[in-house]
Amino acid sequence: MNLNSRTLSILLVLGILVATTITYSNHFHNEFHFDDVHTIVNNLYIRDLQNIPKFFTDGTTGSALPANQSYRPVLTTTLALDYKMAGGLSNTLYFHITSFIFFLLQGVLMFVLFRHIIKKVSPESPAEYISGFATAWFMLHPACAETINYIIQRGDSLSTFFVVLALVMYALSPVCKKYYLYLIPVALGCLTKPSALMFAPILVAYSVLFEEELSFTEFLSNKKGALGRV
Repeated sequence: MNLNSRTLSILLVLGILVATTITYSNHFHNEFHFDDVHTIVNNLYIRDLQNIPKFFTDGTTGSALPANQSYRPVLTTTLALDYKMAGGLSNTLYFHITSFIFFLLQGVLMFVLFRHIIKKVSPESPAEYISGFATAWFMLHPACAETINYIIQRGDSLSTFFVVLALVMYALSPVCKKYYLYLIPVALGCLTKPSALMFAPILVAYSVLFEEELSFTEFLSNKKGALGRV
């Protein structure tokens, strides 16, 4: 049976999401560990949603330990929302569900981005299958296990989600590209964890390789012109 590109993409993405959910099915009730203690368990600020505005003005609200306090207001806000939905700290389910939902959404965005790039550079390639394999490789790789199982490490996965979302908006939406709307998730990513600033070099690489279609050698020989068009 021959499937059209859209149907095949949907089936592949659904298959990856199901496989990922099954793989992580035993983690949803994992307890708090290590840095979860000072950022969640002993952090009194996340116990009241009225503190959310303060998260954006006071970096000390991110942790009960002064030495570990950092400015990550979006991350702290998600923890406060989880605390409210869970009705306290006795049930970690909501904390894990939030992290996992963003992880799954990131997988969907990665598939869309990979498919777009492959079709752009090699229209004759089986873009759906290659994108599906690449996405599944990432989603099911053990390297992601600590980030997904360890609640406070949501900062890594959530900031990465925002970076991928920004790149998809830039690559696939002329409106978002024209009006710089893709910078909104970049800002949210930076307010989640500073590592989201890596969006800048990633954007340069994407623009040079897949929009300007320059080789690495050509880029180095004409880097000022290339960078000026990003």
